[in-house]
Amino acid sequence: MLQVEHLSKSFGGLLAIDDLSLTVEKGQFVGILGANGAGKTTLLNLITGYLKPSSGSIVFEGKPIDGLAPYRVARTGIARTFQVVQPFNEMSVLDNVIAGALFSKPDQRLPLKQVREFCMEPLRLVGLDRQASQSAGALTLGAKKKLEFARALATQPRLLLLDEVMGGLNHAEIEDIKQVLSGIHQGGTSILMIEHVVQALIELSDYVYVVNFGRELTRGRPHDVIHDENVIEAYLGKPLDLPHA
Repeated sequence: MLQVEHLSKSFGGLLAIDDLSLTVEKGQFVGILGANGAGKTTLLNLITGYLKPSSGSIVFEGKPIDGLAPYRVARTGIARTFQVVQPFNEMSVLDNVIAGALFSKPDQRLPLKQVREFCMEPLRLVGLDRQASQSAGALTLGAKKKLEFARALATQPRLLLLDEVMGGLNHAEIEDIKQVLSGIHQGGTSILMIEHVVQALIELSDYVYVVNFGRELTRGRPHDVIHDENVIEAYLGKPLDLPHA
């Protein structure tokens, strides 16, 4: 589905992404681990068109997308969330989702009533349907993260990119988000997720890449990756005692 080949990105003398390659298969849940500054968000910005690669290629469903503007990338079937949630606070929860649906497909002319009905489905999926008429600015941080998911899902993506969606959440909120993401994935959406909450990423992912200073450190099945000596030394610090899947 997604093929990133020998991707590099330089900012002046800083090489933020260095000859990085990865793939996401249809229906897969792929996780990316790495310390702050490892280049993870830069990678998502390259895939979604917010940055242009210095070299390398990005292909989605057989078509090159590197260098496309973000809105054009979105229309190919890729949606993303951001580390800092930024809903339209003065608008209702439902209207936030409608904005995502309308702006992603401007050529799709539907009656507003039909759009509203369509946008209730992403809200039901993330558990915000009962808060549809509430002001987005009044939501908790955890609920705002869910609203980001719903707004992204309203674009009908086949691939969803997630950037630190569990940052700042407490244990109960993290468990809630994990259930939401499992539901999204089981619904048929492929997911590429960057996350510092290692246990959640390991539990959710089918396959994991570890990035260090913009380069791939290792890749593999989640429980194999977190027991890799190089990963422990470069990122984890000590072995993690997590239950086997």
